[in-house]
Amino acid sequence: MYEDLEKRIGYSFKNKDLLRQALTHISYAKEKGTSHYETLEFLGDALLNFLIVDLLVQEFPEKREGTLASLKAYLISEEFFYDLAVDLRLPDYILISRGKKNTSIVGDVFEAIWAAIYIDSGRDFNLVRRIFSELFRERILEMVRNRKIRKDYKTLLQEITQKRWKERPTYRVISVEGPEHARVFTVESSIRGFSAIGRGRSKKEAEQEAAKNLVRKIQEA
Repeated sequence: MYEDLEKRIGYSFKNKDLLRQALTHISYAKEKGTSHYETLEFLGDALLNFLIVDLLVQEFPEKREGTLASLKAYLISEEFFYDLAVDLRLPDYILISRGKKNTSIVGDVFEAIWAAIYIDSGRDFNLVRRIFSELFRERILEMVRNRKIRKDYKTLLQEITQKRWKERPTYRVISVEGPEHARVFTVESSIRGFSAIGRGRSKKEAEQEAAKNLVRKIQEA
């Protein structure tokens, strides 16, 4: 049932039930009385976080912490994990009873798969690192070197805050200054005690700048 998926990943599970759990949404699990992926997702998130940060620090030691934090923020985002999951055709295998296989769910399953590999291998982290590197290392390095990392900081910030707190940040226009043809907007973005200011020639530009600054604050906290 899972042979094609295992071939694409480059790992054959000893415990197929563990793989099935990683692919099972809570709605399907409740309906069928089986296990779902949420605990595996929690562990997988930590594993991928470390793998990506370790790769960035190893390959780009000259980059400043703020730059690395911005790169990391995108590379651990739901959108990026979704893209990697689609490459492995993970959505074809997700078991779900209600709702769509959206970006968030597919990204969660991608995280859960890595935790499942880690546990199934007897918690062999070096094996997990090797498999991840063989699959995605060159793609990640090529994206960073060719500056293909997304710069939509509002979306990026929302993904980070949804993952951490299941909440969205708020934006507030603090001031609008200057004549009509040369206005300067000042916007504050905030969530959970974190806040940052952004300025721009439009409200949208100011919000992007505020989101960018808030991403850095949260990642460096």
